[in-house]
Amino acid sequence: MSKLGKSTRLSLLLAGLFGFVLAAILVFDYAPRGELRVGAPIAQAQGKKLYTCGMHPNVIQEGPGTCPICSMDLTPMKASTTNTSKRKQKKRKIKHWRAPMDPAYIRSKPGKSPMGMDLVPVYETENDDGGNIISVDPVVVQNMGVRVAHVKRGSLFRKVRTIGEVVVAEDLVSVVNLKFSGWIEKLYVDKTGVKVRRGQPLFRIYSPELVSAQEEYLLAVRTAGRESPLAKSAMRRLALWDLGASTLSRIEKSGKAKRTLTISAPRSGFVLHKNVVQGARAAAGQNLFRIGKLDAVWVHAQVYDFDAPWIHVGQNATMELSFERGKYYKGKVGYVYPTLDAKTRTLTVRLEFRNPSLQLKPGMFTTVRIETRNKDNVLLVPTEAILRSGERNIVFVAKGMGKYEPRQLVTGMSGEGHLTEVLSGLTAEEVVVVSGQFLLDSESQLQEALQKLLAARLHRKNSAPQATKKPHSAHPQGPQWTCPMHSQILAEKGGSCPICGMDLVPKGKAK
Repeated sequence: MSKLGKSTRLSLLLAGLFGFVLAAILVFDYAPRGELRVGAPIAQAQGKKLYTCGMHPNVIQEGPGTCPICSMDLTPMKASTTNTSKRKQKKRKIKHWRAPMDPAYIRSKPGKSPMGMDLVPVYETENDDGGNIISVDPVVVQNMGVRVAHVKRGSLFRKVRTIGEVVVAEDLVSVVNLKFSGWIEKLYVDKTGVKVRRGQPLFRIYSPELVSAQEEYLLAVRTAGRESPLAKSAMRRLALWDLGASTLSRIEKSGKAKRTLTISAPRSGFVLHKNVVQGARAAAGQNLFRIGKLDAVWVHAQVYDFDAPWIHVGQNATMELSFERGKYYKGKVGYVYPTLDAKTRTLTVRLEFRNPSLQLKPGMFTTVRIETRNKDNVLLVPTEAILRSGERNIVFVAKGMGKYEPRQLVTGMSGEGHLTEVLSGLTAEEVVVVSGQFLLDSESQLQEALQKLLAARLHRKNSAPQATKKPHSAHPQGPQWTCPMHSQILAEKGGSCPICGMDLVPKGKAK
C-alpha cells in the first residue's frame, strides 16, 4: 500500500505538470488575432506563416486577414524580419502607451482604450508627440518612387547663356561738326558706309564769318606786327575755329583771306552717318558726319537679374552667329551697367570683341555665353530636392527606416548640373529626397494639422468643468450622458465631448 500510494502520487504529479505545460502553450499560442503574440516566434520556427500590417508592425497573426486598427490587408512576414524586429524592440525603451485610434489617449502602463482595443507602445525613438519626423511604410515609399541623394561639398559654376546685339564701340566713334556757319560748296565724301582714312578731305565750306576773321588777322599783322597783342588775339580766334598752324601760315604768306576752308576726317573708319549734301547750309554745332572704326565692336547682352550676381568685369565670353553655327568668337566682359531696362526688366552687360575681318556687323543678333567664376568648397544640394513656397525653402531629410524630416534651409546661387548652394539648414553627407517629396510634404502638413487638432482637444479637455469628469458614483440620481468614444466623459445633460466633439448620448445607449 505504501509503494502503491507513492506511485499514485508520482502519477498525479506528472499529470499535473503536463497539464500546466499544455495550458501555458494554449495561453501563449492561441492569443486573439490582432494582438502581438508571444508564441509567434515558436510558430515561425515550426513553419507556420505569420502575417503583419504594413502600417502597424505590432499586429501579427497566423494566416491572412485584415488589420484591426486600419483594416488594411495583412502581408506575409519573413522570419528574418520577425527576429530582427524582436531584437530591436528589446533594445528600445518604452516611453508610454497610447490608443491606436486616439493618439491623445496616453497611459503610462498597458491596458485598454475607451474603444476596447489594446494600447500600443510608443518607444523613445519614435516621434508621436507632434515632432517634425514623419513615418511612411517602406512599401508605400517604393510605390511613391522616392529617390534620394547625398549632400556634398564641391565647386559651383555656371555658364550664363543669353542673346546680344552687336553695336559700334562708343570709344571708336568721332563726329564732325563746325563752330561756325556756312555753305557746303564741295562734298568729297557723299555716301554713307564709305571707308575713309585720317586726314582725308570730307567737304569744302564757305563761311562769311571765317573770311572776316582772316581779314582781321591780316590787318593786325600788317599794322601792328605778328607779335602784337591785336594779331595774337585774331590768331587765337581762328585757332579756336579749328584752323591749324599750317593753315594760318599759308594765309599769312599769301596775304589774302581764303574764301573756303577744307574739313578733313578726324579718324580712320567708316562713315556711319551723313547729314549733309552739296550746296546745303551747315549751322554751327550741327553734326555733319559720324565716323567709326569697326576693328573692335561691342555686344550688348541682356541678362536676367537672377544671373547678375554671377557676372563680373574681365570674365571670358563666347559669341555665336545664327548663320555660322559652330564658329565662336572670343571676348571679355567690359562693363556691367548699374540699372535694369524698364521695359524688358533685364540688366545690360557690355562685351568686347575683336573684329579684324569685319564679320561682326552692327545690328546683328547673337547668342552669347558668359563663363562665370567658380565658387569652391560650398555645400551643394540637388535643385530638384528643394520645395519653394515663396517664403521658405523646404527639403526632406531621410532618416532611414521610412522616416523623413522636413528641414527649412537658406539657399544661395544655383549653378550648372542642377545644383544649389546651401547657406544653412543642412550638413555634408546628409541624405535628402529628390523625387516624391510633394507627397511627403502633404503627409507632413496632414500630421501637423492632426497635432494641432489633438492639442486643441486636449486643451478643451483640461479646461472643461470638473463636474463633467466626476466618477459615476458621484451622480447616483438623475440621467447621465457620456461620449460613445470616450466613456470617461460624464455629464448631467447633453452636449458635446470635449475630446472628440461628438454629441453625448445617454449612458445606457453608449453600449
